Amino acid sequence: MKTILNNILNANTWFFLELVIITVVAWAVFEPAVINIYYRSLPLGYDSGQLLYAETEVNGEWSELVDDVPQDPYEMTPKRQQLIFRQFMAVEGVESAYLYNNDYGSVGYSQTAFNECCVDGDTLLLANINFNSDAHFFETYGLKPLPGSPSAEELSCLSYQDQQVVLTRSGAIALFGTEEVVGRRLTICYNPAYEVTVAGVVEDFRMSIANTVRSILMKPEKLQYTNCTYAIRLKEGLNAQRFVEEHGQELIRSGQTGFSRISRLMTFDDRLRQLELDDGRTQEVNRSLALALFFLVNLMLAVIGTVWLHAKRRTEECGVRRAFGATRGRLLFDFLWRNALLATAAVIVGCIIYLNYAHSGIQVYNGEEHYETLYTYPGYLLPDDKTWVEYFWPHFLAVSAIVYLIILLTVLIGTAIPALKIIGTRITHALRDE
Repeated sequence: MKTILNNILNANTWFFLELVIITVVAWAVFEPAVINIYYRSLPLGYDSGQLLYAETEVNGEWSELVDDVPQDPYEMTPKRQQLIFRQFMAVEGVESAYLYNNDYGSVGYSQTAFNECCVDGDTLLLANINFNSDAHFFETYGLKPLPGSPSAEELSCLSYQDQQVVLTRSGAIALFGTEEVVGRRLTICYNPAYEVTVAGVVEDFRMSIANTVRSILMKPEKLQYTNCTYAIRLKEGLNAQRFVEEHGQELIRSGQTGFSRISRLMTFDDRLRQLELDDGRTQEVNRSLALALFFLVNLMLAVIGTVWLHAKRRTEECGVRRAFGATRGRLLFDFLWRNALLATAAVIVGCIIYLNYAHSGIQVYNGEEHYETLYTYPGYLLPDDKTWVEYFWPHFLAVSAIVYLIILLTVLIGTAIPALKIIGTRITHALRDE
């Protein structure tokens, strides 16, 4: 094998060096595309395809609602909350609706709020979501309680006065080391600190496409203002986009009250894509995918051109071998395995070169390693939230394997195209070729 490899390298030194350089460049080009595709493939943990998103605005300065007494149109009362909910539920096809005021750190929002949580002297930061009590939060989003936890309907009815919280599976494991934590207590290090009881645990979910945090603590609060946002769940089997097109106006009319009205309605998936666009994530993802595709096309053309020049020199050799009985299949296999071995050796060398660069970017802050030269989403992640992307060696080896497969397939295809042309040449023409 050593002799064969030496012969191949002597005959194809420039092609080998070209593939080494291509490997280094391909690593830098394909890494963002691979990571972005992986992040987008992660499940959200809730059925966003059956959800609608609506924003409201307040009508006028005052509303005459109770015994002709002017009522503040911004104040949300239990009566107003139930009125809005009933009007939405009266629309055919609506299964549930959730009303909330502040979407900072909530489901379907790109920014994350955190709480310092303390258990047995250990303090961890968990993502925070304040959900409105008795507003159908868990059933509307379709969040699934773990066995031993109250139902979604019961969790949605938790009162902000009861000092109870709900954790995701990852949040429970991060704090207590187990998911069976119903009834256990923890301290939220606010000003002042206070103790709360875990009322339930739900399956992991992510708040948006770009957010990979799954260790989440959810606290009930009071719905205070009428200029709230709605998440509306449709019944199973309904298409959200078609529903907006066909029944959007009816839904907007149902959301019209004496104190507020729906100002914008869209599918929840469109809302998530808009968040990506607003944060610049969409442009970054599209740019990485476009650059990877452009590089792949040019890589294919470069390999075909280089292989063609090398294969052309072997036209006469192919003619002689065919004259002595070599088959076209045998000649094609000879072209392919030689270049595959060459590509494998070049990728190994190229990845070692890139490894030195990638490893030089490791920085340690507060005991945590950060990889300045590897592509990851910025943000705070607990160990339970991390995937292979956030660890150096799995990240490097996985991307290297994908780069190897891409270059190997490109070399094989780029070799097969000119090789088939050359070995298909008539023997007499091949022997006359100079």
